[in-house]
Amino acid sequence: MENSGAKNAKLFNSTKTMIGGLVMLIISMGIGRFSYTSILPLMQSQAHLSATESGYLAGSNNLGYLIAAFGAGFITWGSRRAYHLRMQLVLCIILTGLMGITSSFLWWMVLRFLTGVSSGLIFVLSSSLVLDVLFSDKREKWVGIFYGGVGIGIVLAGLLTPVLSFFTWRGTWIGLLIISIILIIPVWSFIHDKEPKPITQNAASLSSSAENPSIFGWLLVAYGLEGLGYIVSATFLVAMVKQMPHMSIFADFSWIIVGIAAVPSTVIWSWWASKVGYIKPLIIALILQAAGVILPVWLPNIFGVTLGSVLFGGTFMGISMLALAAARMSRPFSGNRAIALMTGFYGIGQILGPIGAGIVLEVAHSYNLSLLLSALVLVAAAIILLSGAVNSSKKKRQEICNMLVFILIKSLVRSWAVCIGIRYKWNW
Repeated sequence: MENSGAKNAKLFNSTKTMIGGLVMLIISMGIGRFSYTSILPLMQSQAHLSATESGYLAGSNNLGYLIAAFGAGFITWGSRRAYHLRMQLVLCIILTGLMGITSSFLWWMVLRFLTGVSSGLIFVLSSSLVLDVLFSDKREKWVGIFYGGVGIGIVLAGLLTPVLSFFTWRGTWIGLLIISIILIIPVWSFIHDKEPKPITQNAASLSSSAENPSIFGWLLVAYGLEGLGYIVSATFLVAMVKQMPHMSIFADFSWIIVGIAAVPSTVIWSWWASKVGYIKPLIIALILQAAGVILPVWLPNIFGVTLGSVLFGGTFMGISMLALAAARMSRPFSGNRAIALMTGFYGIGQILGPIGAGIVLEVAHSYNLSLLLSALVLVAAAIILLSGAVNSSKKKRQEICNMLVFILIKSLVRSWAVCIGIRYKWNW
């Protein structure tokens, strides 16, 4: 039994690790990665960035993210994850500020690519490190708080962009660099490496088909489609709302609403997953996100945009949290690799999404078709995951039936042998 002092020390260390990871997600994802969405209209109007170029910049960032995600899980980091996290965080902050220094589209492509690499490494390594600590310390419910850092970062960037825009798009990027430095100083020493332990699954987890390794392939495909489906709204939401009649003043607030909805969403989805497992909430979240993506097309007014932003913000980080936790549950002894593969498939979708949407926009001169296709992709992801859950459940039931038949035959043979007086040693 642990004494009170040891429990308090473990709680303190878990809290520090979770807070440190949360701030890293605020900076690397909410600011370094997603602030582009809120700054994009400024760059389009002031730097004359076209829709196609906007898509290529987003695709460049996502390509870097993909490469980093795939690579991170297959590198032996040893006990130096925390060191590499800090170095990548510094790089991510610098790269964010450099976006405001140059006006070259080629350099923007390079900077967004390198920012993608940095944010991808930070996301995979921080997820692996923080989840190791929280799962081994029996604090799975804190996972939602950790991933809430992305939503907090989106809200922060969304609120600061209109203020910093007085200094043009250049000042906005540089201002976010300064804010990031201020944020990271207090928690610089909060991230420490801890030897990963196998996950001990609770009763709720055991009720989920995510514990079955056969679900992992279905998760990969569904999560890749999620990356393809969600990224169009995540890239073009603010720019799209600015083009709606009488809605341009509301455009910046739409992205802030996404972030506000994202902050508590991971806690809520995490709580539900602790009751019913990861797969059911994941399927529901995909369907709700599809509705959130298509709502601004069906209802191009303040109600449709607000509700769509709430549904989108309330699901996109919840889906990531649920999918990564489910994948890690199905691969308890190779968490880094599982998270890297998942994030890699996600990244493939994120590369294709904005590039394709930018091309469609140039042809159709409207975001509607791109959003409709995105919503259909998300529905397909939900159907695939549902099929995988049903298939995994069937396999599990078959295994249980086979075991019961084996036990029954074994018992009958043993009873028959005892009845006729045969002495034997059972070796099955």
